[in-house]
Amino acid sequence: MVNLTLNDETQQSILEQLSKTEELLSKVASKLSGKSKRAEIFAMPDLGIAQNGTRMMGGFYTGACYTWDSDVPFIPVDATINVCGTAVYKMSQKISNQEFIERLDRVMNQRDSYVNFVKNCLPKEIQNSIDVNDASKFYWNYNKGNHFVILADSDGSDGLAAGQYMIVHASAIEFKRDNLQYGLYPVKGNWFYEDIQTEYDHDHKRYLRYIAGEKAKKFYAIVSYLKKFNKIRNQYFCKAVLGNLIEKEVVNISHYGMPTINAVCIGTQWEKQNYTLLTAPGNDVFLVHPEINSSCKNYFSLDNRNIILTPHGCGVKMNNPEDKIEYLNDGIKIGNKSYRSGENVNLGVDVTIRTKGMTNAELDQYITQILSVCPGKVYGRLTQKFARTKYGDFDYQKARNTEYNLDETRENGL
Repeated sequence: MVNLTLNDETQQSILEQLSKTEELLSKVASKLSGKSKRAEIFAMPDLGIAQNGTRMMGGFYTGACYTWDSDVPFIPVDATINVCGTAVYKMSQKISNQEFIERLDRVMNQRDSYVNFVKNCLPKEIQNSIDVNDASKFYWNYNKGNHFVILADSDGSDGLAAGQYMIVHASAIEFKRDNLQYGLYPVKGNWFYEDIQTEYDHDHKRYLRYIAGEKAKKFYAIVSYLKKFNKIRNQYFCKAVLGNLIEKEVVNISHYGMPTINAVCIGTQWEKQNYTLLTAPGNDVFLVHPEINSSCKNYFSLDNRNIILTPHGCGVKMNNPEDKIEYLNDGIKIGNKSYRSGENVNLGVDVTIRTKGMTNAELDQYITQILSVCPGKVYGRLTQKFARTKYGDFDYQKARNTEYNLDETRENGL
């Protein structure tokens, strides 16, 4: 294992579990290949608790790259692989939060926008595999799970052009649990479910579920297509919202997917390009230019491809330093709460977003720590004005103005 974490208590607990995941990946690769093979996990500075209970029960956490060497292709299905990422667009002029909300509502609340996207951007066979008329399953999902839409400002002090920016984060819902013909989630009835095999470690109440051979090749082909599709999806959505207000695309990068057929990245970028470094609700979002250097520990070669791993954020930790991760016969216990397969962790309640509540000075120091492990240079700092998440709409500009006025009142002795 390559430990690139900052070694907080949560990460130390996860690293113990990742060592078992690494052993199971090596065991499956060796069994399929008929000779000794090894796996290696790269644990990133933002290694933390995943939102998905199924994923963690299978041994996979956010903020890591899981790699293996095998003569026979196989896919660890509990990594619940999809392709997820972020995109950032520079706007040609500033608009109010209210206008941004109205633009969002016109796209997200009107079915025609989503249906037109599916018909224009998805291949016919994929269109036929989903019921696009089912608005409860297929829709713009930019305010679901840990996804979001942000309106932000740059003052130009870090080199990024001053002005307003739109930031989005989402994955392709069209290839998740409700698509049984092409979906990548291990749900009963889908195209690979009956081919799932399981490797057990009974002593530690652990297992690794996987598919191998031709089904694994098909799975990877879909993931490879999704690397391009999710970027197109983000482009389409942002253009639908902003129209002619888009000046240029700044970033459009994946942080969840498969760099090669022998690797899964969960919450880490692998492309050699500028990336977004996410923080916490309301906190600044950083744009980073990575240092691409073969001497760096986050640089390695896999399947004849050189890969540079970069963190996608600051991660999620357990609420209390003394909390532990425990595997149960039918679930996983994190701190004092247990989860079964299919259940989600409530981010911000069951667990804590690492940089939530930090001052700007504390946040800057934490980002510096991260970039000391995975070298790079901040070239842009985006201050959130407004965000839409699964919890609703948040006017951060108004909140900051209110806080400023209160501070001014206190200073005047009122």
